Amino acid sequence: MNLPPCPADNILRQNSMGRSNLFRTLLILALVVLALVYLYPTYHTTVLNRELDSRLGEISEKTGMDPSILREDIFRFDVDLAHEVRTDTSLDAATREDVLGSIHDLRTDFYQKLDASQNGSIKLGLDLQGGMHLVLEVNLVDLMKNTAKNVDATFTEISEEVEARLTANPDEDFETAMLDAFSQRDIPMARYFGDPRQSDREILRELRTQAEEAVDLTLTKLRNRVDEFGVSEPSITKQGTRRIVVELPGVQDPTRARNLIGRTALLEFQLVAEPEVTAQVIKDLDELLAEKLEDEGAFDRMAEGIDAGEAMSNDADAETDETTSTQSLFSEGGEMAADTSAGTDSGMMFDRDHPLSSMMSLYQNQIMVLESDRNTVERYLNRTDVQGIIPPDYVFRWGHKSEVAQDGQTFWMLYLLKTRAELTGSSLSDAQVTIGSGAADPTQAGAAIVNLTMKRDGARRFARITENNIGKHLAIVLDGKVHMAPVIRTRIPDGRAIIEGSESVEEANDLAIVLRAGALPAPVEIIEERTVGPSLGADSIQAGTLSAVLGLLLVMVFMAIYYRGSGLIADLVLLLNIIFLMSVLGGFGFTLTLPGIAGIILTIGMAVDANVLIFERIREELIAGKTVWNAIKNGFDRAFITIMDANVTTLIAGIVLYQFGTGPIRGFALTLMIGIIASMFTALVVSRAIFDWITATWSVKKLSI
Repeated sequence: MNLPPCPADNILRQNSMGRSNLFRTLLILALVVLALVYLYPTYHTTVLNRELDSRLGEISEKTGMDPSILREDIFRFDVDLAHEVRTDTSLDAATREDVLGSIHDLRTDFYQKLDASQNGSIKLGLDLQGGMHLVLEVNLVDLMKNTAKNVDATFTEISEEVEARLTANPDEDFETAMLDAFSQRDIPMARYFGDPRQSDREILRELRTQAEEAVDLTLTKLRNRVDEFGVSEPSITKQGTRRIVVELPGVQDPTRARNLIGRTALLEFQLVAEPEVTAQVIKDLDELLAEKLEDEGAFDRMAEGIDAGEAMSNDADAETDETTSTQSLFSEGGEMAADTSAGTDSGMMFDRDHPLSSMMSLYQNQIMVLESDRNTVERYLNRTDVQGIIPPDYVFRWGHKSEVAQDGQTFWMLYLLKTRAELTGSSLSDAQVTIGSGAADPTQAGAAIVNLTMKRDGARRFARITENNIGKHLAIVLDGKVHMAPVIRTRIPDGRAIIEGSESVEEANDLAIVLRAGALPAPVEIIEERTVGPSLGADSIQAGTLSAVLGLLLVMVFMAIYYRGSGLIADLVLLLNIIFLMSVLGGFGFTLTLPGIAGIILTIGMAVDANVLIFERIREELIAGKTVWNAIKNGFDRAFITIMDANVTTLIAGIVLYQFGTGPIRGFALTLMIGIIASMFTALVVSRAIFDWITATWSVKKLSI
């Protein structure tokens, strides 16, 4: 016998449902507000990008520059747009100043606002926002040279052969090339590596381990550098045995990124040779070169070149002005000054008795070489016979950049250093950038300075080095180039040093980054580089967005027509699903790629599928004669298992794709997983809350479904 429901039971049930509905409503509202908060930076970035397009359009109208080229070059600071405007004779002065002001504003204040807004916005992959794609190859031949116990002519010949084989065939196995090169000469590898009792196979195993460790360590250090560089969602993966693929989305300054990644960052502190040692070495080289060049007939060819040049110019005075010697540039560098009476092969003055020193000037134990003479000096120093004269304890190193004298002539510093490094970058604990106050050196006021802090053991060694070499020059050498060579005035006990001379704060920051990350175990070479322009990314975004919006509209129209009022609820839930998905991408710093957009489109279809299952169950319940409230309840309850079953299995597939996939596959899997979770929540929780609210508020007797 059926008894009528007790009024008290109805009241309790209504109160329980009211509390449940209130909790669900507050939860949904809180999540919607949170989603909108996380989406705001993306909205703000979009607004700024539209403003950027508008301002670039104005510049394009005034200058005639292609808007797409402007878009790609405006934040590439290695491209001097201002110079192009200044040299454009078709622009009047007022327009030129207006355009220069716009470019300056875009590259300063606006760039800072855009950069700050992108921190919390949805990150776009390389295929959408442009950036750099680099393929690096770890130079295992250089690693082999550094590992060898001794290096002679035969070893150098073997190294060159191995390097040639690897260059000709990138897939060539390094160990096979090594073994073949030694086997062909019937030379045991133990002569240069490992223990004399070891076989070639045992030594190869050790070399293989060292090579693998070098590539893995290079991968780690590159990741550290890129992370500090601030690239969002970079991709750095190993390819094969000695290659590394680096993708840097959104990089606007490829020159800076290339220098940061390709730099070995081997930091060494080396003592500069005493003045008398430097003078003696150059004197010996002068004597050798004077004899060799005379025998080779080089001086006669130089003289013929000079005579031909004079015959063409017919202007002896102009010729004299153009061939000013280095000594006339540096009046204080008389220690090594030599009279010049003839010309070099570059058209500069040369001296038969002093072919090398005639292109040099010694000032404060530092050699100065005019830029016009540098190639000749470098060619002389790289000669095999010259290398044999240079004492093995010493090595020549150039400065890291050219300098300009008071009369406007450009010169390079050349140093004779002790080969053995007193200290290396492995002793560093930190490197930070500060702005010089100018208290110690007025020329450094406002300049970026890299402050080096050493570890405890390094600080002790640095204190001992500075104490024993007071009055001498200590060169700070990075990747074989001297950044500075200050005089040691006193003992430095705290293990602190500085590197001056950076052109900008960005250059100093990059130097500090590579020093903190540490030197690469072997040099890396960029063997492939592709730059994806923002215009290509914009086209991809436009096409992907159009397909997503079109698919969304078609689905929404179908749902509204087929399921009527309930279809409109499904459309609202579908929009919330997209909002939740995009907010998660932005809030957690995930990257949206072109395959990711495909995942979003698939998510739209899966979200609708869940609503279709629920609605069909509700229809069955209504046909069976159930009330609207009971039909809705039973429809959601019975569809729950089916929806969970389908979505969880797809979610597992997405997790597997993300875990084991790379590149585009991970981008697709990411949006698919987020979309599945969002669609389950919106279909089972948000839709149910809306239906319950409608039936409770209006006491619906007939459902539009």
